[in-house]
Amino acid sequence: MQRGNVLQFISALSESFSYAAKQKNIIYTIAIAQAEDAVWFDKDVIEKISINLLSNALKYTPTNGTIVCEAYIENEELFLNVTNSGRGLTPFERNNIFERFYQTNAQNQGSGIGLALVKELVALHHGKIEVKSEVDKETSFQLCLSVDRNSFKKDVITVTSNTKVETEVPVYLNPTLEDEEVIADSDLPIVLIVEDNDDLRQLLIQIFEEHYNIISAPNGKIGVDLALEQIPDLIISDVMMPKKDGISLTEELKNDERTAHIPIILLTAKAGVESKFKGVDSGADDYITKPFNKKLLALKVEKLIASRRQLQLRYSQELVLLPKDLSVTNLDEKFLNKVEVVLERNLIEPSFNVTEFSDAVGMSRMQLHRKLKALTGLTASEFIRSQRLKLAANLLKTSEINVSQVGYSVGFNDHSYFTKCFKETYNCTPSEFAKQS
Repeated sequence: MQRGNVLQFISALSESFSYAAKQKNIIYTIAIAQAEDAVWFDKDVIEKISINLLSNALKYTPTNGTIVCEAYIENEELFLNVTNSGRGLTPFERNNIFERFYQTNAQNQGSGIGLALVKELVALHHGKIEVKSEVDKETSFQLCLSVDRNSFKKDVITVTSNTKVETEVPVYLNPTLEDEEVIADSDLPIVLIVEDNDDLRQLLIQIFEEHYNIISAPNGKIGVDLALEQIPDLIISDVMMPKKDGISLTEELKNDERTAHIPIILLTAKAGVESKFKGVDSGADDYITKPFNKKLLALKVEKLIASRRQLQLRYSQELVLLPKDLSVTNLDEKFLNKVEVVLERNLIEPSFNVTEFSDAVGMSRMQLHRKLKALTGLTASEFIRSQRLKLAANLLKTSEINVSQVGYSVGFNDHSYFTKCFKETYNCTPSEFAKQS
């Protein structure tokens, strides 16, 4: 049990079924009250109950039918009702519908445990559920659950959970300069979430906020602007959005040198092969269909970011910059070749700094910082220093230049600082390195 906005959570889950309902020409009504107060609930239990009831309703509602999902809180109790039109249930079916493995007829697909599980979970959450039905009219599942902390034993309460309740979901997070500095210096990867549904966007933020820095946008246009400004480590985007959809967002960012390297996961309500082909063809790295499994989405994010970390590791083991080995896309190769040209011209100048570096490659300091961090694991200033040290190591191996002059010849104007940096990188002094060579 943890404290939070349960109605907002149910609203996000129920929205995931909108597209599937539209495909069957079903009139799907989501009537969920807005609540500002936090209550106590088990997220996993509420998710399983909501998904099971809504999936069931969608499955048994005929084309051109209706589904209503209603939820509200009254006297420390959560009320959730899911009603769908259809053939209804006979008295015998109503009496047995919650029995494990029971199916209304032999033609039904599925295991027959969904509603049995729902009933057990409702009981676990100190609640009750009943079904009302009229043959050839409608079926309604009505449940109420306690959301009062005093109803539960202390050992099931998560006191350390986030107790902040968003009374108004922000349109999107627009980081201040101070935020940008914190994000830029943080070791946590930045994930951009682009989703037009407020509740679903908030749910996605909650899934990832503990392990990632999150920025978010309510449509593709703002999503592209934020991606170019912040250069996130990964983007999760809905496909169907106003102003700019997820496919257009992916194509634009994958064809921009500043953002071409960023992995993009598309969320799509369309499960067909054609829609998945469009996503992959636009340059998306992965896709997941709604309603999505939170653990699967989290795993996909984790694996994509881990694969980028492998590229950074390869760079750290190379003696010199090799764009073809490092790049993720042709645009990344083009960017790294440009960086190489800039460094060839300026690296040995002691005055060469990040500002001049960013101007030379045509990016802002933030964009250059994030782009290099993504490809190499180093900030812009660390990258300059790293390249100077690699050039110094190469000189120590291949030339007869005096060891004391190597630091000055690659842009270090302080010999002791050069020796300190070299030792930190190569675990030996320049003199020792030269002797080993």
